[in-house]
Amino acid sequence: MPGLTEGQRVYGYLPMSTLLVVTPGRVGDHSFVDASTHRASLPPVYNQYLLVDGVDRSREAATALLRPLFATAFLIDDWLTEDDATPPEQIVLASASSKTALGLAYLLHERGDASVVGLTSPGNAGFVESVGYYDRTVTYDRVDDVPVDLPTAFVDMAGDGRVLGAVHHHLGDSLRTSCLVGVTHWEQGGAPADLPGPAPSFFFAPDRVEKRRADWGPGGLDSRLGEAFDRFLASVDGWLEIVERRGPDEMGATWLEVLEGKAPPQRGYVVSPSS
Repeated sequence: MPGLTEGQRVYGYLPMSTLLVVTPGRVGDHSFVDASTHRASLPPVYNQYLLVDGVDRSREAATALLRPLFATAFLIDDWLTEDDATPPEQIVLASASSKTALGLAYLLHERGDASVVGLTSPGNAGFVESVGYYDRTVTYDRVDDVPVDLPTAFVDMAGDGRVLGAVHHHLGDSLRTSCLVGVTHWEQGGAPADLPGPAPSFFFAPDRVEKRRADWGPGGLDSRLGEAFDRFLASVDGWLEIVERRGPDEMGATWLEVLEGKAPPQRGYVVSPSS
């Protein structure tokens, strides 16, 4: 097909499979989309594939692992700073050791205009402190240690109803924004009723992608995201441990290891379906 050649390497949302059939459309110098009819109802970001032949192969594993999560972090950071009239002076991130939270903490720390607080488990507190992205680390059993006198945004990657309730009740009127992003604590889900402060709202990254693509024009989002990701990638060598595994058995074992919370926070898995 014009614009695509055999053997080219691509980055995108790919299934855990040895084969994927797509219908290339809107082929450009650096990307194409899957124009298959059965995928037309999905948000466009899930159908875009980037051509990555020029990417440093030594960084491929870290890019595959971190870039999708960092993209969400980048979009949340952009959303938090959109309303310059009432910027938060403190931003609290639950599940602070998760890869998305680490990316967001990096961006917030880089910007430097708000105190970044990481909420985490006692077992992960040492790691969260060590990465250098957070100004303060607080464990889930000590939510009352979060300063209460600053306009605060809460970004919840954990999805733990107990943590959500504790943060809302502790911060009260100081809480200006409550954003739900992930469910790393999937077994403790469910938002409590009658929470003080703003109602928690769900952040849906694909909607933000489409807004910024319209705002910034062709390539605007990709270039900004790419530059920010390159800076973040340069910062992870001190803490990131990549483990590569192969085959369906190891794929299943890795899934359960992560699902059950047994994976150390510094570790990331890159799994190939073929043995």
